[in-house]
Parts: sequence; structure tokens; C-alpha cells
Amino acid sequence: MGLAKGIYTVDVHVHAQRMAAKVKERNVGGFNALSDTMQKIPDVYDNSERLLYFMDRYSVDVCVIMPAFVMKNEIDADIVRKHPDRFRALCWDEKTQLKAHIGEKEWNIKDCVQELDEALSTGMFVGIGEGMPCDHTPGFKRISWEERFDQICQIMELCRKYKVVATYHCGFPAGYAGGGELSRVQGHPEHDWANPLLAHEVAATFPDVPLVLHHGGIEGSGYRTDIYEQCLTVARSHKNVYLECGMWWAELYEKPLLDPNIGCEKLLWGTDMGAASTPQDWMPGCVPTTFTNQNINAGLPAHQIDMWGWSLREIGRLNIPQDDLNLILGGNACKLYQIKPPFTRLFKEYIKK
Repeated sequence: MGLAKGIYTVDVHVHAQRMAAKVKERNVGGFNALSDTMQKIPDVYDNSERLLYFMDRYSVDVCVIMPAFVMKNEIDADIVRKHPDRFRALCWDEKTQLKAHIGEKEWNIKDCVQELDEALSTGMFVGIGEGMPCDHTPGFKRISWEERFDQICQIMELCRKYKVVATYHCGFPAGYAGGGELSRVQGHPEHDWANPLLAHEVAATFPDVPLVLHHGGIEGSGYRTDIYEQCLTVARSHKNVYLECGMWWAELYEKPLLDPNIGCEKLLWGTDMGAASTPQDWMPGCVPTTFTNQNINAGLPAHQIDMWGWSLREIGRLNIPQDDLNLILGGNACKLYQIKPPFTRLFKEYIKK
């Protein structure tokens, strides 16, 4: 077993910002987990120097930066400007979310779409994420899927307009999110985070918009695979649906690679590396032997978790053609995220835009 190597490697899911303020352990999950510190929104700062160190150590050529928590679009845009050959970025409705969180104005899809439109018009962002923007306000009002689908359609229309990637959050961590505050969002079966099968309708309505299912159903949730199976169902049903697979242990790759409607062409290496890096747990003699387990109830780590080392070792256990591995580790990402590799014929199926 060794580290997987690709001719041009891209991680499609990293975070390049960190919180500067120290908050209570149970309040690090994002807007909906910060209810006790509403008046003290943590500052964030550019953490790309640490990320670049890991990129150089593991020969990762490009990273796609995701916003989350209280991260700012402009900081990510600045990182792309400083390192245009190393980073791409996705945007989200951070100002709309913040206003709702501090009680200045209720979150609404009109302001969300307007903010996303302004961000995408700058040309600094190659998609919308992490996941479809939604109301993260503490105590938010539950809505029907019909209303939520209408919101998602407006976001997808923007992706169609700017020809960028849409992302769909699938899964939830263990611990605080398994039975805590985030379960108010992710635990409702009618909500898109909790039920990837709802993405069928989204993908079918917008067949020309690439839709990436974050985490591929495995988001630091231990060894459970129910949401992973749902993600496979959606991906095999739509040509425009791709699976992020960086949190998968080796055995999880086998089923989609054998599926003629998924295969290596629809898998993207993305690990959640950075501010939200996920620890791994160990179960000797079991399958999986190691797995990601974001159990915040166990306490916050004081070090930078090495997600890439574990993920590359897991995918390195696959005995598949190198050309297929190269697509998973970078080729597919180049096609979706407007990344130009050094040579146009570097990957099979790669088409220069």
C-alpha cells in the first residue's frame, strides 16, 4: 500500500481560511452551530500558506477552495489572484448569511441569488458551493421540498448562466451533527443535505449543468454507507452528476468503478482538506479498517490533520489502470473547474475548452 500519484493532481474540496477567534467546542460547526455566540462572529484569515506546504509535500498541483462557516468570498478570490496556477474557488452567499445570523435581515433567496450573481460576474469563481446555499439561521423555519426546489432552481439558473459547477452537499458528520444542532438541517428527510435522492429532480431539470455531490455520501460519518449508496444511484442515473470521493476508503471505489454508468470518468478526488480536515478512526480486523470520523464530541484536535496522506493511501490500494487513476486525481477536475493542465493531451477524454 502506498500513496497514489497522478500526472496532474487536483483536490476539488479544500478550505483555505481559518477562524481567528476561539469559540466553544460545540460552536465550531458553522452558522447554525454558533447560536450561543451570535454577537461574536469569529474573524477568519488566509490560511493558504499552510495549504501550499501540504500541496508541495504531496505533489498536489491545484486545489479548488470551498467557502463554509464564516469564510469570505473575497479572501478566497485574493488567494486565487495571488496563486492563479494553484487555486480555483467557489462562492457562496456569505453576506446574506451573516445578516441573517446577526438578526439584521431574514435570509431570503432573492438576496442570496443577487450576491451569488455579483460574485460570479467577477470571473473569480468557477462554481457555487459548498453545497446549495440555504437558510442556516439558528431556529430557521422548515420548508417543503417544493419551496426548497424552487430556491435550488434559481441557484442552478445562475450556474447555467455562467457555465460553472453546481455542488450538492451529501451526508453529515458524526457527533455534534449526528444528534446535535446541525441535525435540524441534515436530519430532516425532506432536506437536500440529508437525502441525495432529491438531486434526481435537480439533475434532470438542469442536464447541462455539472452537479458535484460533495463527499460522495461519506462526510466524516464513520463507517455508515447508506447515503453513499444513494449518491451512487443519482450518479448512475444522470450524465451531469459527479461524485467527490476523497473521503472514501478503498473498498468504496469498487462499486462505482465497475458501474458502466459511473466509472472513473465521474469520480473527483476531494478531501475537505484545510480548516475542516477530518480525523480518521481505526478498527483493526474490520472493513473498513480505517475511516473518517468527524466526531466533535470527542474534542477538537490541536494539530493540522493529515487528510491527504490517508486518502492517497486508500486510493493507492486500487489496482486500476493509471490512466483511470489520473482522471480521478485530476483529469475530471480539469474539465469541470476551468483548469488548464500543462499539456492538452495529458488525460484521456480531456477536451480543451
